[in-house]
Amino acid sequence: MDWRKAVRILVVSFLVLNVMLAVSLYIRAVPRRAFTLEESQQQKIKTFLESKGIILKTQIPLEGVPVSFLEIGYQPVREESIIRQFFGGEVPRVEVISGGKKFLLDKRQLVVMDNGTVTYQDKRSEQIFKNLDEQKALEVAESFLKTHGVFPEDARLNTVTYDPKRKGYLIEYVRDYKGFFIANSYIDIMVTPCGVTNFSMNWLKPLEFRGKKREVIPPITAILRVDAERKSGEPVVIEKVEQGFYSQFYNADRWQAAPVWKVELENGEIYYVNAYTGEMER
Repeated sequence: MDWRKAVRILVVSFLVLNVMLAVSLYIRAVPRRAFTLEESQQQKIKTFLESKGIILKTQIPLEGVPVSFLEIGYQPVREESIIRQFFGGEVPRVEVISGGKKFLLDKRQLVVMDNGTVTYQDKRSEQIFKNLDEQKALEVAESFLKTHGVFPEDARLNTVTYDPKRKGYLIEYVRDYKGFFIANSYIDIMVTPCGVTNFSMNWLKPLEFRGKKREVIPPITAILRVDAERKSGEPVVIEKVEQGFYSQFYNADRWQAAPVWKVELENGEIYYVNAYTGEMER
């Protein structure tokens, strides 16, 4: 065993833990009425983070909203309805697959899973848009979703990512529930010069809050946790910090999603930090 390396890791971990603890204790000591979005307080937080090599490109909330766990489940779809929405009056070929069905027509493929997951692929290669930019891609995505009846009222734009290989944009929407995002309750749509080539939807259904409301860690603690997680040594540039809920997918009718802080970096990396424990959600 490399004892020097082991000791070095322990020392670094200890220092990071002390910084996170100090920040947490300081914020908890401040009266609740002092938690306002005043410019002077934001500047103090910004200065502190910059001293740690963390750059803020956005304002962050000074505290989170006390919440309980959110119980969620899969939201089923009507098979006949979704087929009609994507293929109109045409009749596709049907293949039974494990956990669902596949519908094929020309160069288009629609997969409907028993748990409500829907994916669509269009391999037609005719160019439709000569000059596709982000704004045009968003317009095309929204039109596609509305035309095919798969644009829920509680969907909100989450991310837009340019794909240089496909010369297109991957656009993601997430579900909004009472002002909180639900990660992994999503709609992904790829728009290229050939139009919409890929679509996937897994719209998890919020059922109810379960248990007592609990205090959550301050967002600054979540940021420091992300900084400790990354080991590249490069400056951390924060684009967005937001409170919501996160859960993996389970083979169950319903399960609980934990409250999290989503920390989005300038380079596109997204981290979810458990808002109760400060641990990273995987």
